[in-house]
Amino acid sequence: MKNQLITRMKSSDKLLKFAAAIYSLPIFFCVIGKRHNNIQYTGAFLRKTRIQINGKNNVVKIATENRLNNCLFYIRGNNCEIQIEKHCILNDLELWIEDDGGKIIVGCRTTIQGGHIAATEGESITIGEDCMFSNKIEIRNGDSHAIFSKDSNQRINANKPVKIGTHVWLGTDVKVLKKVTIGDGAIISTGAIVTGSVEPNTIYAGVPAKKVKDNIYWERERH
Repeated sequence: MKNQLITRMKSSDKLLKFAAAIYSLPIFFCVIGKRHNNIQYTGAFLRKTRIQINGKNNVVKIATENRLNNCLFYIRGNNCEIQIEKHCILNDLELWIEDDGGKIIVGCRTTIQGGHIAATEGESITIGEDCMFSNKIEIRNGDSHAIFSKDSNQRINANKPVKIGTHVWLGTDVKVLKKVTIGDGAIISTGAIVTGSVEPNTIYAGVPAKKVKDNIYWERERH
């Protein structure tokens, strides 16, 4: 009976949106800063989830059939974007943008069990489809504060985008820093700090993360 109801709900856009609206009713779900911004979450199942925006012309898109619990969407700036594509499961996660023009995109079917993703100074963080992130994950495209050369007075720590490919597995307490590209199918071991590019279908571990195995693939299911 339950499976039949779920199947019927998924086949009906109106029924899906109605069920999502009822599910998201608790007081823990709130939106601040909706005026002058484009916020879309119809059809998403949200619990203890907050959207806070201080700025204009920002876009938050949480696609239908997503399940979010205890998440925070925070934007302080203008012309920023956070997009969560379909069929994601996000728990205990902060998506944080400061400054103008920043962007965070999470691909469809990605699951994240907890952490902090922060985009600053107009740069982007892109996460591909079907990724699996454990808890205590931290992804940043900058250092949050400026560092200068005493010789030239020039800033030496400019922000750089982060790109994570499809079907990437991040273990518990992994940190991904600016200018990192992680290839499709890669695994980052528990506690690793990623400071450089990661090749596809490899395992990286350590501080800083180094390749420990290549020519691998992984699946969510245990056999």
